[in-house]
Amino acid sequence: MGMTILLGVVIQGIELPRIRKWAVIACVIILGAIGVEELFPATRYVENGVYAVSFAVVTALYFHRITYNLRSVTYDTVLAAACTFILIGLFFTAVFALVVEFDPTAIIAGNSAATRPDLMYFSFATLTTLGAVDVFPASELAKMLTVFEAMMGLIYVAILVGAVVGSFAARQSRR
Repeated sequence: MGMTILLGVVIQGIELPRIRKWAVIACVIILGAIGVEELFPATRYVENGVYAVSFAVVTALYFHRITYNLRSVTYDTVLAAACTFILIGLFFTAVFALVVEFDPTAIIAGNSAATRPDLMYFSFATLTTLGAVDVFPASELAKMLTVFEAMMGLIYVAILVGAVVGSFAARQSRR
C-alpha cells in the first residue's frame, strides 16, 4: 500500500524531474527495507519507518517546489507550506521510531520505553518548541535529532512560513 501512495507522488510529479528522481530513489530504498525485513525477521518496523521517512521527504520536496516561487503566492501555496510543516513532524516521528526500534531506551516516556503515540507527541512538541517533559531523549543520537528537529521547526516557521504568509498578505492588499 505504501508503495502505491509513493508511486502516486511519482506520477503526480512527472512534470518535475527532480521530484520524480527522488521518488524513484525512495522506492528503491523502500524495496531494500522490505528485503532487510524479510531477511531479518527481528526488525519488525524497519520497512514502515523507511517508508514513512522516504514518503515524507519526497512529499516535502514536492510541497517545497510548490512554495518555491513566492511572487505568485496563492491559497494553495499557503496550504503547501502548512502541509510541509506537518510532514516535517511526521518525518521526525518516523526517524525517532527507527531509533527506538534499534535502541528501545533511546526515548523514554514516563518510566518506560516510548510508544508510537508518545513519539508523535514528542516530535510535534519538539518541532513547535512546545517542549515535552514526560517524554525525553535518553541516548546521544536521540538528543542530537531532537535539537536538529527543534532548529528545523524554528527556521521553517521564521523564514518560509513568514515569507509565504507575508507575500500572500501583500498580494491580497493590492487587490
